[in-house]
Amino acid sequence: MTSALRSLWAAWAGLSLCMGGMSAEASADAQATSEQDIQAALKNLHDARSLGTQGGIPYFIRGDLGRIDSGSEAQQLRAAPRVQASLRGIAPAFRLRAEDLALSSVNVDAMGHRHLRFQQFKNGLRVVGGELLLHADVTGRIYAANGSARDGVTAAVTPSISEAVALRVAVHDLDVTAPEVERPAPLVYFLGEDDRPMRLAYEVRVTGQRGELPVDERVYVDAETGTRLAVHSQIQTALNRQVYSANNGTSLPGTLRRSEGSSATGDTHVDMNFGHLGTFYQCFFQNFGRDSFDGAGARLRSSVHYSSNYVGAFWNGTQMVYGDGDGVNAIALGKSQDVTVHELTHAVTTYTSNLTFSNQSGALSESLSDIFSAFCESWMKGWVIDSGVYKIGDDVWTPAIPNDAIRYMNDPALDGASLDFYPSYTTGTDVHYSSGIANLAFYLLAQGGSHPRGKTTNIVTGIGLEKAGQIFYWANTNLFTPNTTFEQAKLYTQQASDILGYGSGVTHSIEGAWRAVGVAPLGVLELTNNVPVSGLGGDTGGALYAEFVVPKSPDGAPCTEFAPGAPDARSLVSTPSKLTITLSGGTGNADLYVRFGAQPTLTTFDCQSALPGNEEVCAFVAPTPGRYYIMVYGKADYTNVTLKASFTSATYDPAMRGNIAAGEQILYGPLCVTAGKKILATMTGTGNPDLYGQWSQPPTLVNYTCRSNSGTATEQCLMTVPAAVKNVYFLVYGSAAGTYDLKVNFNAP
Repeated sequence: MTSALRSLWAAWAGLSLCMGGMSAEASADAQATSEQDIQAALKNLHDARSLGTQGGIPYFIRGDLGRIDSGSEAQQLRAAPRVQASLRGIAPAFRLRAEDLALSSVNVDAMGHRHLRFQQFKNGLRVVGGELLLHADVTGRIYAANGSARDGVTAAVTPSISEAVALRVAVHDLDVTAPEVERPAPLVYFLGEDDRPMRLAYEVRVTGQRGELPVDERVYVDAETGTRLAVHSQIQTALNRQVYSANNGTSLPGTLRRSEGSSATGDTHVDMNFGHLGTFYQCFFQNFGRDSFDGAGARLRSSVHYSSNYVGAFWNGTQMVYGDGDGVNAIALGKSQDVTVHELTHAVTTYTSNLTFSNQSGALSESLSDIFSAFCESWMKGWVIDSGVYKIGDDVWTPAIPNDAIRYMNDPALDGASLDFYPSYTTGTDVHYSSGIANLAFYLLAQGGSHPRGKTTNIVTGIGLEKAGQIFYWANTNLFTPNTTFEQAKLYTQQASDILGYGSGVTHSIEGAWRAVGVAPLGVLELTNNVPVSGLGGDTGGALYAEFVVPKSPDGAPCTEFAPGAPDARSLVSTPSKLTITLSGGTGNADLYVRFGAQPTLTTFDCQSALPGNEEVCAFVAPTPGRYYIMVYGKADYTNVTLKASFTSATYDPAMRGNIAAGEQILYGPLCVTAGKKILATMTGTGNPDLYGQWSQPPTLVNYTCRSNSGTATEQCLMTVPAAVKNVYFLVYGSAAGTYDLKVNFNAP
């Protein structure tokens, strides 16, 4: 199977489509401030705890979070006082405002639990990718909340480019024949995966044709810069069935050939597809109580005989469409149960989590469709697991090649393109190929075993395909949001298992399955301060993981009351704390990645050091207390390298005076302040030191509230303390060598 043919096949499931050693200090400073706000919000909730964070903001919390009226219908819940009161308490833990959240749907699961899904808005505009879910038991107690919605950031309010410019950008180089754009193009806020900033954007709907595949895409154009942020395909390539023939043309739906209650037509493509539609319906109805793809009895409509020798199939948002194949790469696609269930599962996902069809969320969407193809095939066989269950499309693909398939869930790399290891993932990877990561995790969870290519060594205890499918269905329906990542999917599937009552053994298997594919892997090294770990090695494309915990400041206080003449020495930082992680020695070429609070990948990190060889350094000045995750990645085979984490605590000087060298930075703070008061910082001395001040977090040379750099040692900062601010920091910078004497008046006139 050539990669070109596999790329051609990708259409059937819906995609028509830091310099080494540098750390993100400004991001870490902002994170520390937001963490204080979030911790305060969690304390205001009863027994609330965060189970997963992204960029310092939770994406899943559990506890006794509030109540809803348990008997209320969905329409009543939209304005119910209890819901609104609970939302006002929960929203700040995600850096949100309750008034920016609108209830969009309510799902009731088999246990009677209600799952309320809220759409995020900002400045009256919809936030694409921003959703928050509340989960309540049968008594109305809200026991969990999760989502991708987050705010607390400044974003543009008015566009800098016109709609006309955005429309031109949207279609430029989109590879669409005769593109049509829908007007008006609404303004939205776009919230990407991971820690990408929120951007004001135009949402442009583009339709047309790309080869034989119709195009219906939402293109997001940055309303400030005019750059294209993302392209989201709406084409993802019940019992009320209708099967049409497109008569080898491209007009849909075509001629109705068979509907519910009618007899067989004698056209095997029509009749076999009619049967597969019934299999999909019964599989989801009998196993999950789901009435068609929308849960409300929607008609299942297909068109077969699409175009001429078309090797592909797709869900266009309304119906299924199948080509007849070319007899070499594939036979008639509508004859495949795998293809039919796969595509209709995309429809299920659209009506539940609505996973965005790009990047990690798109890979999860593709994987879910593969998972339920396998699930329904095994269900049809009485839960038998044979050689075909975990092969996708093997019933129609390359008929002259025995046992060939589009994808192999048990060993994704067999197709020559799919990923099977999370550290190998990079943003922009085709979602059909990156789906292999979650496919393999599901296979190992269901069947047990270890990574087929030895990229990890832990052994997973299988729980069975039926139980694994229940967990993934529940997570997709009630926990996944449009921007769900692999790391979040790991936590969400564990929580789904817990809520379904499967017990700690199943939760452990879920943990092991995700770790086996590189999502928070087993065998993590716990580094000890200043203790090197030597003799490490690995293969090209492999990864080794370690963690290091930066302790909290010994005084534990956010700031200390400063009385002139009697300062508290512990509160005045002369030399900030520093974390340095190094890789050294050995042979070959290994790179270093570090991230605070979550596992790094090749594209998501706080520090990357990727120099030739093994001499790599990541340094963090005044690091945020907490866990730092480290990945050593094999750029080439490497042996006998040494990994070390060194943390030095801040030193303290009550005098705020002394010598300073050229280029040296000396930090003081945090010092307590009172909102509404004026403070005056005055510095004298010799040479040319400069003075920087900032509220709530240490200033840097590019991030500060006040800067005084007169060209002498005489500097001054006069600042009025804003509302809600409780402390201030000062930084003395040696623009040239000299001496300094810093005095602060906290009640300046």
